[in-house]
Amino acid sequence: MSFQEQYVFWRLTNYFLGVEKYRLIHLHEEKQELWLENTSQKKRPVIRIQMKELSWANVVERDVTHTLHVTENLRKQMGRLKLPLVNIYITPFEPMGDISPFFGQTIASPNEKVKLENILLANEQMQEHLELLIKKLDVPEEAFILPNEITKEMVAKEREQVITYITTKVNEEQKVARNSKPIVTYSFIGLIVAAFLWVTFQGGSTDTFNLIKWGGKFNPLIYAGEWWRFISPIFLHSGLIHLASNAVMLYIVGAWAERIYGKWRYILILLLGGICGNIASFALNMNLSVGASTAVFAVMGALLYLVVLKPNLYAKTIGTSIASLVAINLLIDVFSTQIDIAGHIGGLVGGFLLAGALSLPKQFFHWRRLAYGVSLVAVAILFLYFGFQKGEQPYDPMPANIAVQQYLQEHNKEEATKIIDNLIESGSADGYSYTYASSIALQNKQIDKAEDMANEAISLDNDIPEAHYYLSFCYRVQGNIEGALKEADTAKQLSSNPFFDSYYDELEKSKE
Repeated sequence: MSFQEQYVFWRLTNYFLGVEKYRLIHLHEEKQELWLENTSQKKRPVIRIQMKELSWANVVERDVTHTLHVTENLRKQMGRLKLPLVNIYITPFEPMGDISPFFGQTIASPNEKVKLENILLANEQMQEHLELLIKKLDVPEEAFILPNEITKEMVAKEREQVITYITTKVNEEQKVARNSKPIVTYSFIGLIVAAFLWVTFQGGSTDTFNLIKWGGKFNPLIYAGEWWRFISPIFLHSGLIHLASNAVMLYIVGAWAERIYGKWRYILILLLGGICGNIASFALNMNLSVGASTAVFAVMGALLYLVVLKPNLYAKTIGTSIASLVAINLLIDVFSTQIDIAGHIGGLVGGFLLAGALSLPKQFFHWRRLAYGVSLVAVAILFLYFGFQKGEQPYDPMPANIAVQQYLQEHNKEEATKIIDNLIESGSADGYSYTYASSIALQNKQIDKAEDMANEAISLDNDIPEAHYYLSFCYRVQGNIEGALKEADTAKQLSSNPFFDSYYDELEKSKE
């Protein structure tokens, strides 16, 4: 190639990189080919510049077919619905044969998603062809004025400027990556540690009721409208080992995700992905659930999405490592009885779909992102519906009864009432549930309701002394001393608690 072709090749590259702020996608100096993308202006086309001898028309045809195929793959990786490409050939002379089908008109890919404009810059008519390029790309005329004489030094200068620009950009990006601390990851770990210390000093991080009180995922209270329990469990942990395992996993995978997705996207993946995991747990697991593992699995899902988005770049690097971590953790879940596998899988799927909806920074909008977002919302709504439907059907009342008892001991009638109401509405209430309902009604001075609840409790389980005591108390208030004595005597017979003996004796004296 002459100095003129080389000068034009590097001059064009210099202009698009330095002036229009294009980004280098690919450079193959031996093949004298490069690809450029403008991430700041969506309307600007991708540009391919190649310095090549095009001797015959069939050489052009083969290269155009190859370029369409490569551009289609590039379009998918970039997440673009459609992708325009300007394909610039710099050649010593025009090819032999009929080249009219390839130049002067737009060529579309079979699926119509790639539009290709070929521009020929032949040495024999270089200035004339450059003027056509200027009009096609709407660039200033002075940008591509050819000197009367082009020397080797001029070519070297243009090439050096390009290489310097690219090297500087790479160094800047690497410096930012090295100096960029995963602040969000560190802050999140700090938050879960602070929450752990708070809960520990407020009654213990392994105490079931304490975890419920401070926001654990507890279905009966979610049924009662405490929607914030989809969020708060992310920050709670049961024991130091539970906290440490999640903090370490987040430290490992969180730094990757934060650098790749950026801080704001990463925050959304952490929180919304964690919520998705808790929604799945709500729908499929009635047990109390806490932990940041739903958020950790969401981050893993977001990193796995990179393999789908850019398989050539991430499949053999991050993809292999994250897939191994996911497989190992899910295998542990299968053989562990106290692990919430539904929450983990929900977080993983939620993080994957969230990543698809948010995509990477500086990515143009694509219909696929909308599809991921719609899928995420649809799945979340489906699981919420399924979960709330379960709340209208009978379920094991024992964990709920224990929570009610604890709330009543702390004089928190409001939370206890929420749970009892749902137990009764869903048909889950047993004798103990109605006994607690009677106690709450008495505290609220609702004597008739307390009597009904106590009678219901006795009909379900005649061996609960407290139910007989509450019914006795109702009879006493209503003036039915005989009935009160009878129920008090039953309570005394069922329990060795001296309270029931003293209560019975008190009734006997009042009768006299």
